[in-house]
Amino acid sequence: MKASLKIVGIIIALGLLAGVMAYLAGFFEEKIPTDFSKVAPATDTGQVIVVNVTTEPLIEQAAGTLRAKVETVISPIITATISSIAVWAGDEVQVGQELVTLDSRELKARVDQAQQAAVAAKARLSQTEKDLARVQRIMKADPGAVSKAERDRMQTSLQTSRAELARVRRQKDEAQTALSYSKLTAPIAGRIVERLADPGDTARQGEPLLRMYDPTTLRLEASVRESVASKLTKGQQLSAEIDALKKQYPVVVDEIVPSADPGSRSFLVKVSLTDGSGLYPGMFGRLMIPLGQTEKISIPRAAVTEVGQLDFVTVKTNQGPVRRYVRLGQPGPDQRVEIIRGLSPGDQIIIPKH
Repeated sequence: MKASLKIVGIIIALGLLAGVMAYLAGFFEEKIPTDFSKVAPATDTGQVIVVNVTTEPLIEQAAGTLRAKVETVISPIITATISSIAVWAGDEVQVGQELVTLDSRELKARVDQAQQAAVAAKARLSQTEKDLARVQRIMKADPGAVSKAERDRMQTSLQTSRAELARVRRQKDEAQTALSYSKLTAPIAGRIVERLADPGDTARQGEPLLRMYDPTTLRLEASVRESVASKLTKGQQLSAEIDALKKQYPVVVDEIVPSADPGSRSFLVKVSLTDGSGLYPGMFGRLMIPLGQTEKISIPRAAVTEVGQLDFVTVKTNQGPVRRYVRLGQPGPDQRVEIIRGLSPGDQIIIPKH
């Protein structure tokens, strides 16, 4: 008895499993006709237009990213505490504008000490020179009045005083140079893209505090198929569309990297924008490359109705309006869309009323 129940349970489980697999495979779904000429009845009414073949520009679209050709980081040459940072990310700055101020109290103290040491060394040198001049006058009057050892001592003292003055002057110059490093200024005119520190933080030598770029050097870097890239030339004028702004910008081919990507067989093409206002590094864009003319069927997007993942239009026939499945291509200008399959020139389609 238990064995029979076990067998029945296994059969039921297998049946359920088969049903689930059949459902996932789409056996219970309405079949979509593979022949796009087949139609389904429709009752839609509206504006009637005739399908025509149009000649349109053939445009290759190469996806890319905006990057700045000129970028720089603001890093300190000395290690000190940050007193203030005058800018935030997104701020526009000019060449020479003060961006970061470091705590300079210790540096100013070093400059003062070096200045005092230089004054003292200069005074010692002056006194040594006076003593030597006095000895030389004595020797001129009486050559034997001053011993050779005394003369050598005076010469050594003079050389030492001169060396000491040169040393403290170098220390003074170094201290003044270090003090000048306490103010960090913008090396270029541009826009701050990232602030990496705050007042009170320790700014260490060589570590970035700010990142900035020149917005006038923005370029779109796009991967272009080798068959298309081979037709481009440096200085060629094209256009680029920035998706986020839904706007096209004039661009000029700046550089074609002479090495193809081994995986995609595409070339990196860099184009400069003549007007980069309102644009930022990292934005997505498309390089529009004209390849000539092409004939295609395009209709108003409003004539297409979507049901799930299906697209269809209403066609006017002698038997009345019918629905016909269509396969869409690329969207075009003026709210039109390309029809790859499902319509022929001369067909009359109905744009539904809304």
